[in-house]
Amino acid sequence: MIAQELSDHFRRDVADSGPTKLWSKEEVLLYISDAYFMFVRLTGGILDFTSPATRVPIVAGDAVGKLHPSILRINQAQRESDGGIIQIVNYTDLAKLSVSVFDYGQLQSLKLDSQPGPVRYGVIGMQRDTIRWLKVPLIDDTANLIIHRMPFSPITDFEQAFEDIEDHHHIHLINWMKYLAYSKQDTDAFDAQKAEEYKRIFERYCTFAREEKERYKSKVRTTGYGGI
Repeated sequence: MIAQELSDHFRRDVADSGPTKLWSKEEVLLYISDAYFMFVRLTGGILDFTSPATRVPIVAGDAVGKLHPSILRINQAQRESDGGIIQIVNYTDLAKLSVSVFDYGQLQSLKLDSQPGPVRYGVIGMQRDTIRWLKVPLIDDTANLIIHRMPFSPITDFEQAFEDIEDHHHIHLINWMKYLAYSKQDTDAFDAQKAEEYKRIFERYCTFAREEKERYKSKVRTTGYGGI
């Protein structure tokens, strides 16, 4: 489905197909884009390990790396050079990991200093779209990430497709569009009761879709039996 098809469905549902429309093309396109982003956000983001957003340069001598602004969550990070794991740590949890770090045979605390060494940690949460390496990199490398992210770009044209969500979810975006449409501060369009109703319907569907996605991610366990 492309944005124009969703727009057509929306106008039929809200009986806005006459010559004088309650919602302009620009408003409907804005509703479509917002519904697209809101669906992705409420369902936990797009799982990704192949796009450019999943590759973060590690630059020798630079303690700070730049994260793609679409990233919602980093699930895993590895050094490209040797496949070593980079543990992702939130800044607020740094103190909890200030013990049991062994280096050169000594017990050291984990702290934000300028000591050079292999990158084993990435600290996030101090500044948006930024990661602090520990230790300061000795060599150039790349951190390969597995992430959940938002779409890279909004819907700005009626010919655009919803590339990051499956087809069967598209029609449900209309409910968020209706929430926005009936929230419009206009005498003929505003309807608080309908707006809240469609908001609840949309959020319930997103909860269902997220739970379904989590079940899909769960590993199927099999039991093996040895022979005699």
